Amino acid sequence: MNINKYDDIAEYYDLTMKSGYYNYSKEAQSLHSILRSWKKLLEIGVGTGLLVEKLLELDPSYEIIGIDFTPAMLERGKVRLGNRAKIVEGNVLSMDLQESFDGIYSHGGPAGVCRVGNDYHLYSFLPNFENTVQMLNNIASHLVDGGLFILNIQAEEIDADGEQEIGNGIVYAQQKHLSFLDNQEMYFWETDYSFQKEGEIVASDRHKFLMMYGQLLEDTMKAAGFKFKEVTADDLYMIYQKVM
Repeated sequence: MNINKYDDIAEYYDLTMKSGYYNYSKEAQSLHSILRSWKKLLEIGVGTGLLVEKLLELDPSYEIIGIDFTPAMLERGKVRLGNRAKIVEGNVLSMDLQESFDGIYSHGGPAGVCRVGNDYHLYSFLPNFENTVQMLNNIASHLVDGGLFILNIQAEEIDADGEQEIGNGIVYAQQKHLSFLDNQEMYFWETDYSFQKEGEIVASDRHKFLMMYGQLLEDTMKAAGFKFKEVTADDLYMIYQKVM
C-alpha cells in the first residue's frame, strides 16, 4: 500500500489552498446546499480543516469528524477548529470509527473527481486498484443506508502545469505526468509539487494517483454499494448514494 502524504509540504499547504486554488466559501455553500438536514458528517482527508471551518460558519449544528493521516496537517487543523469538530489521525483503508454517518465527503482528499473535457474521472490517492476498492468499501461501511458520498470536482485548469505566487515570497509550481494502460479505463497521474523562495526550492514532493473512468468506474462504484445520484449544477460536486 502506498498513500500520498503531505508531511514535506504541510508548512505551505494553507498558503497554496488560500491563494485562489479553491474558493472555500463557495465550496462550503455548495456542500451545505447538498446536505440540508444531514448533520452527522465525516470528512476524509480533512487536511488543515479549511472546509470544515467554512461549513461550521454556515451551520454550527453540523457534527463533523475529520480524518487524515498526515500529523503535520492535523496539528494545524486542531488549532484552526478547536473543539468545534473532532479531528482524528487515521486512514481510509483501516479506519473503524464504530459509528455511521449521514454524509461522507472528500475535498482534495483520498478520492475525488477530475473533469476531463465533458467526462468525469475518479482519482484515488491509492495508486493501486485493489486498495482503491478497499477504500470505497470502507467508506460505504461508515455510511447509513441512503447516506451520501460526496466528491469534489476539480476542473482541468486547476491541475494544469504552471507556477503562481502564493504569498510570503513563496512560488508554487506543479507539473503532471500521465501514464496510460492498454485497453483499460484506468491510468496513472503523477504530479511534482515544489515551493521556491528567492529561486531556491524550500520544499517538494511527488504524488501518484490512480484514475478511473467509463464503465470501469461505474462498475467499481456499484460493487462498493453506491449508485450515482447527480452532479451539482455548479459542477463542484459529484454525489453518490449508498444503496439501501
